[in-house]
Amino acid sequence: MISERPREEPPRDTGLYWSAELEELHEESSRTSFIDVWTRAAMIEHLGELAPGQRIVDLGCSSGYLLEDLAGRESGLCLVGVDYVLAGLAGAAGRLPGVALVQADACHLPLADGSADAVVSANLLEHLPDDEGALGEIRRALRPSGRAVIVVPSAPGTYDCFDRYLRHQRRYARGELRTKARNAGLVVAEHFYLGSIVFPPFWLDKKKNRVMFGHLEGEGLRQKVSATNSRTGDSRLGRLACRLERWLLAHRVALPFGVRELAVLEKPGAP
Repeated sequence: MISERPREEPPRDTGLYWSAELEELHEESSRTSFIDVWTRAAMIEHLGELAPGQRIVDLGCSSGYLLEDLAGRESGLCLVGVDYVLAGLAGAAGRLPGVALVQADACHLPLADGSADAVVSANLLEHLPDDEGALGEIRRALRPSGRAVIVVPSAPGTYDCFDRYLRHQRRYARGELRTKARNAGLVVAEHFYLGSIVFPPFWLDKKKNRVMFGHLEGEGLRQKVSATNSRTGDSRLGRLACRLERWLLAHRVALPFGVRELAVLEKPGAP
């Protein structure tokens, strides 16, 4: 029996939580990866009815793929992309010239109180030391009864060298995101997991990484992540799994685990 290496732990520093190098690493794969395509579709579906003139803020917009999908879903939306890293914003600007793009820290948003009809944020909060502060900013920026759709990675027991390389402060435990959202004054309207059907092989792969590659640092870790990322992306089986997952959720069958967690949050009050 092989004993597991010492437990992978999140980075202790509170410096920059993303970089131009990481943006480049994930830019192309995140466009077509089956789990990312499914994540964006699920987020848009759970925003509710969209109408021209609504201001929707994508917090941690990166290269703008979610903004692009939103623009294709409903014309006339007032879309705003916020990110801390200029490399991602530059990619979004080239793809979406009509979208307002803002460089800002998620915990200090340059948005007026109640100025957003909705906020979306995919795979950002796990990078932030103060994720509750960002949730508080989301609440402040939302109009009363406004909605936020948030996606984060789940299953802290699968935290591995890839999470460490990507500067994840955490993967979210069951109930953690909902508790933090309530602490920030948001109402949890709905939550469920994404990537549930592919979670068993994902779990096995992450456990293998913890045993075999937990020791990697520096250039060795960078090369391992880059090589794995170049082999990872879209797949026919992955797309089929996501279609089945969509069908199950439509029939109110939600599995209690997954690669990611999606939460629909609302700001209390009448519009």
